Amino acid sequence: MKKVLYAVLAFAVILSAASCKNNKKQKAQEAEAVDYSEATAEKILADEIDVDLANLVESAKKIKPVAFLKTKKDGKLVLSDKEKKVKPDYLLTPDAANELVTLSQKYRAVGMLTSDKIVAELYEMPTTIFDEAIFKLLKDINDPALEAFFTLPPLDVETNREAFATFVDDEYNEGRINFFWEGIAALTVEQVYILTQNIDKFLPAFNDETAADITYNFVCLHDGLTKTVNASPEMESLNEILAPLYVINAITVDELKGQLEQVKEDVKKTRNQLLK
Repeated sequence: MKKVLYAVLAFAVILSAASCKNNKKQKAQEAEAVDYSEATAEKILADEIDVDLANLVESAKKIKPVAFLKTKKDGKLVLSDKEKKVKPDYLLTPDAANELVTLSQKYRAVGMLTSDKIVAELYEMPTTIFDEAIFKLLKDINDPALEAFFTLPPLDVETNREAFATFVDDEYNEGRINFFWEGIAALTVEQVYILTQNIDKFLPAFNDETAADITYNFVCLHDGLTKTVNASPEMESLNEILAPLYVINAITVDELKGQLEQVKEDVKKTRNQLLK
């Protein structure tokens, strides 16, 4: 990307000016360094931000889409007919999409409703209302990269890292990398919130690897949002909302179970703040 190349070149100029005192062209290089720093102080700051954003893109690509609450062939996650009759009351109401105003809210809602739809399918609830709400949000947002990614079949999302990397790059190139983090953060929180609603039923769908992936995603979120604050101070509030959940560091299913019980109330509070 041109922005990243410009940032690298800018820092190269500064470093070369500092290290060439014994060079015959010292005076010329020092003059160049002075001119650069005095004439373009704002550009240096802009270049630093570009470098932060470039690092942010790499952090984003490390996120691992989790195979969330899929019915396993080994029967670990199977709802009985009796269980299916008691519909979950903790899912977002799809109609809430009509009340959202800001882009941040809408990106977050897409991630949350996508997760909720999976639970609705497990309980054999009507999912058309979820599809319609998500579709409306995607049209309101008008982000082709987001629409292309969130309309992929779940299996492709989980296995096709190239599609995910393309999604990240497209969001960066369109100047929407902040909104990418908004959506991914909300999706991750919603998944953890759902797990806390029925830990004993849902957790058998996970193994140690997928349990560790949840931890890894929170690490990436923390890293990514911290870097985003430099370029976009308004993202600090999202980072603060997620702060109580950064304690999740499980690498096994047993550890994840204990930590979900520990953060259950914090997850609920975090989730409630996401669409405000």
